[in-house]
Parts: sequence; C-alpha cells; structure tokens
Amino acid sequence: MKQRPLVASVLAVGLLTVAGVASAHHGTAGYDIAKVETLDGTVTKYDWSNPHIIVYLDAKDDTGKVRHWSVELAAPLLMERLGWSKSSIKEGDHLVAEVHPSKNGTPVGLGGTASMLLKFTVNGKELQHL
Repeated sequence: MKQRPLVASVLAVGLLTVAGVASAHHGTAGYDIAKVETLDGTVTKYDWSNPHIIVYLDAKDDTGKVRHWSVELAAPLLMERLGWSKSSIKEGDHLVAEVHPSKNGTPVGLGGTASMLLKFTVNGKELQHL
C-alpha cells in the first residue's frame, strides 16, 4: 500500500518529462523567423512522412556555390488539406521556395508550420499555401 503513492509519483514525473520533450520538438527557435530567404534550385529528394515533410534541394548561394538544402514543411495531413500530395514535388523538379533560414547559417530552412506556409513554386506553378 505504501508503494502506490511512490509509483504514482514516478509515473507522473515520467509523463511530464515525455510531454516536455514532445512539445519541444515543434519549436522554431533554430530558425530566423524575421528573415525570409528565397531558394532557387533542383529537388534532390522529397520525403513525405511524419512528423514533417522534408524537401531536399540543391541551390546556388550568392557566390554561385551549390549548397545542399533541407527545407522542413508542416505535417502531411495539413499539407493534404492545402491540396498537396506525395506527387506535388518530385526529384528533378525546379523549385523556388521561400524559407526562414537557420540561425546558425547551415543550409536548413523552415518552409511551413501548422500556422503558416511560405511560397513554393514548382516548375513555374505555385503550390497552395496559407
């Protein structure tokens, strides 16, 4: 009987720890939300999976050097509600995408969250955005 409060306390702490980690996953702290950068390049991979869609593309920087970018989008369910599908983007497509770049200068960008999606144009056709 004395173990029940201890077990309940341990379970409660465990659940709170897991909940904290899960909510931290969806942060945007690593991105410069005040800045929007336009990438113009070729899609090398399109990963349509949970928890976020990732688009990989090769785009030239200001010096003409090709950088290998990864752009994080919202979850597939939200993107489907906007009319996107697994076939909206494919390898080899020409992509012009607005992203919030990473704060540390790595070629990683945020292209969309549950509350906003920046502009994406694939082979000259603008995809639906919020």
